[in-house]
Amino acid sequence: MPNTSQKIAENVLLLAVARVSMALSLPLIAFVAWLGGQYLEGKFDVINDRVSTVEQRASSASNQVTQVNERLIAVETKQTQDAASSEKFQSATLTRLDRVQDSIVGLSNAVAALTATLQAVAEERNRSQPR
Repeated sequence: MPNTSQKIAENVLLLAVARVSMALSLPLIAFVAWLGGQYLEGKFDVINDRVSTVEQRASSASNQVTQVNERLIAVETKQTQDAASSEKFQSATLTRLDRVQDSIVGLSNAVAALTATLQAVAEERNRSQPR
């Protein structure tokens, strides 16, 4: 049996396959590493695309927030101006209503005075007329 194992070990075909496999093992490892690198690079490209998309959306959202902020400032400014204008208008209206009320009181007093005068004139006529 030692003779058989020695013959197998010395077999030229087996020796050639062993040497070829040793010679090709390093390029095969390099090729597998290159394939792994390509796979990872593809994954990184997909992730980079997703990150770019998220950054664009974030930028768009930031622009929208800026626009909303500007609109809000404009609305608040307009609201403040309108409140001041409304208060001024209400104050002016109250002043005018006070004047109208004063005029009504004055007219009422004048009507009362005229009524009293007419009643006095009527009583005087009734006294001066003979019956």
